[in-house]
Amino acid sequence: MKTYQRGDSIPKQAQQLWLVLASIAVLRPDDELYTGGWRPGLVTYGAVAELMGKPRRAGVTLTRQLGIIGKYCEENNLPALNAIVVSQGYGEPGDDVVLSKSDDVAEEQDSVLREAWFSMRPPTVNQLRGVYERHPQLRYV
Repeated sequence: MKTYQRGDSIPKQAQQLWLVLASIAVLRPDDELYTGGWRPGLVTYGAVAELMGKPRRAGVTLTRQLGIIGKYCEENNLPALNAIVVSQGYGEPGDDVVLSKSDDVAEEQDSVLREAWFSMRPPTVNQLRGVYERHPQLRYV
């Protein structure tokens, strides 16, 4: 069985992150450990890092992976799954969040939480690598 490992490529980490975010969007845990006190279905950067097997402080290093997910959603006419990741301090995504259908974060988050994520196959690492290669600005965030 293949597992995600420390040192995986950015696209491979994005795939792991997709699985975590889709699960949170569908299951909407309301545990403060995940939401940071914000509404169910949102998750803090630190909690996402922990769910990926990283230290909580590694949440600040997920910008590129979240950008890949946002661009993949944009390219496939999906709500921006990356929009449910928020800062514990103020409950909003970072400035670099990719919004696919709206410039309104709350509206985008509502769309994410209404989507049937478990009905679709997650993107492959190759698909996510393609997004990363098509959007070189993601390498510098």
